[in-house]
Amino acid sequence: MPDVTVSFTDAQWARIVAASSHLKRADENGDVDAAYIAAKWKAMLSSWVKEYERKQASIDDF
Repeated sequence: MPDVTVSFTDAQWARIVAASSHLKRADENGDVDAAYIAAKWKAMLSSWVKEYERKQASIDDF
């Protein structure tokens, strides 16, 4: 399976961490870290793919 690498500058990462309380749900504590972002993006992509597949399956062929 391919790996995807995303890099942020130190300044960008500082801004991401500073926005942790906005990026995480109210019931999630702590700062955003790489594992959190990876899990969040994986869940988002999974949802997008499932939605795409659902729409493709619902198209009538005639």
